Parts: sequence; C-alpha cells; structure tokens
Amino acid sequence: MARARRWGRLWWSRWWILIAGIAISALGVAAYEATPYPELRTIQLFVLSESPDGRCEVRWYDVYASRMREGAYRCDPDRAVSLKPSGHHPETDYGYDYGWLRTEDSRKGDLYVPEDYEDTGAAFGDYLLPAGVFVMYIGLLSAGVPVRLRLRLGRRRPGGGAPAQG
Repeated sequence: MARARRWGRLWWSRWWILIAGIAISALGVAAYEATPYPELRTIQLFVLSESPDGRCEVRWYDVYASRMREGAYRCDPDRAVSLKPSGHHPETDYGYDYGWLRTEDSRKGDLYVPEDYEDTGAAFGDYLLPAGVFVMYIGLLSAGVPVRLRLRLGRRRPGGGAPAQG
C-alpha cells in the first residue's frame, strides 16, 4: 500500500515540468501578440542615389497627402543591377526598389524602416516559445514513462490465475 501511494506521488510530481513548459510557451505567444506591428502598404520607390552599404535617397508617392515625397531608406543591396540607379533608366538615372508605407497613426504616409522599429517582445518570444516546447517535451517524457510502466505492471501480476490442482 505504501509503495502504491509513493508511486502515485512520484507520478503526479512529474507533471509540474509539463505545466511549466505550457506556461513558458504561453508567455512566448503572449510576447508575440503584445508586440504592436504597424499597418503597412507596399509601394514602389524611385531610388535617386545609393551608397554601397545600401543607404538610399528615395522618392515615393504619398497617397494620403497626394504628393511626391523624398527621404532616406535602406535599399536591398543585393537587388538586380538593372534596378540600381546606374543601370535602369538612362534618361532620369533613377533606380527602383519596393518599400513599406505606414497606413495608420500620426506617421501615416511615412516610409517604414524596419531598423527603426523596436520589437523586443517578438525577440523575447523567439527564445521563450522554443524553450517552452523543449520543457514540455521533457515533461511529457518524465510524466509519460511512469504511466506506461504503471499500465504494464497492472497487466502482469505475479502469481495470478487459478491455483494449481494437485
């Protein structure tokens, strides 16, 4: 009787690992969901000048103010040569790239530069979610093995069956 009671306590005490893994994963998902991402719209950018590291001076059409605007942007330095300012349009010497335009809040119509955006919640979730899944896996292994052993031991009882006739 004492052995069965001790086995039951051991079995239930291992479930906390699984519950901790679920809690860590839930915190990771909550960190992703709590990070506010701005509403964006893809637009075409006219590249006026470009430096080798990818910094560009661009011009775009702001649909919210109905005018052309200019500003700094980080272009893709690995885009095709035909899209660069020196290789695309010989008359104007403009290149092309695509970017994102903000569509909400007080900065509506401004270019969205991913380097200016701080996503600490998503970065925190990048570590919490896989860690939680790993802890859940360990919890399932530690809590699941005794359940399988207990079920197997329950089927094979030594000395079971009818008594020998003799």
